[in-house]
Amino acid sequence: MWNEIALKEPGKWPSGVRLPIMISVHHQSEEAAVVFPDGQVDPFDFSERQYGGRRGAWRLFEIMGRHGVLGTWIICGATVEKYPEISRAVKKAGHAIAGHTYEHEMMCNYPPEQELKLIRKTVSVFEDLLGEKLRGWRTCFASHHTVDLLLEHFDFEWDASIWNDDLPYVIEGHGNRLLEIPFSSYSDAALAIQITHPFPATPYGTWHSNTPDFIFRCMKAQFDALYERSAEQAVLMPLTVHDFIVGRPSRSKTLDDFIAYAKQFDGVAFVTHDQVRSWWLQNYAAQ
Repeated sequence: MWNEIALKEPGKWPSGVRLPIMISVHHQSEEAAVVFPDGQVDPFDFSERQYGGRRGAWRLFEIMGRHGVLGTWIICGATVEKYPEISRAVKKAGHAIAGHTYEHEMMCNYPPEQELKLIRKTVSVFEDLLGEKLRGWRTCFASHHTVDLLLEHFDFEWDASIWNDDLPYVIEGHGNRLLEIPFSSYSDAALAIQITHPFPATPYGTWHSNTPDFIFRCMKAQFDALYERSAEQAVLMPLTVHDFIVGRPSRSKTLDDFIAYAKQFDGVAFVTHDQVRSWWLQNYAAQ
């Protein structure tokens, strides 16, 4: 079992940082495509998601590079195997990298021994193909066992799988510690009309998303509310985009426009999960 180590005083960010924004790019390509009862993969859903690995991820990479901002790329092990070039480019550019299970498995549906096997498989892929020792992890649909498995069997520095808070906190167990940097619904998928696949699958795309204008207005509203609150206390804005959703031309403009909007405000910093970990642990060190 694990325990949370609470801060004795409210945490804060370094001087000059008012609102950190963490862009998480979910680079998962065609993983998690709908499978029919007979075991066949839905070809429409597969091809839609495949766009992420072929084009979408590169477009997101280019937008972030043009704005000079770094983020965290949350990558499936199988995606690294299929599209290694983009993962290598991401690493070279200085983005943080985290594991995202092997084939985007919903870990809440697996027994702990199978979940552990899949995490280990994913970790090995990053080491073998990228020479990357993973510092961070985000499980797809975490189970009740996920955090214990991470603490007991691995030496990750941070996890971003849990949805239970707005700010990070240290957890310890099994002789280890890591920083939990909670996941959030500030996501392109969470702002969709329908975020799980329909039955039966349709040829019009699995992710029935709202218009780009709607998603931009949601991002802006979230930012505006957090920026106002940041005048009084520490806040953090996680922002998740999927390669096969926001990687599309019209939707990528949503991210492009949002970054340009947020950069106008004093104290806004686009940061990686690695940076957030370093900054937030200073609060614990001070106490």
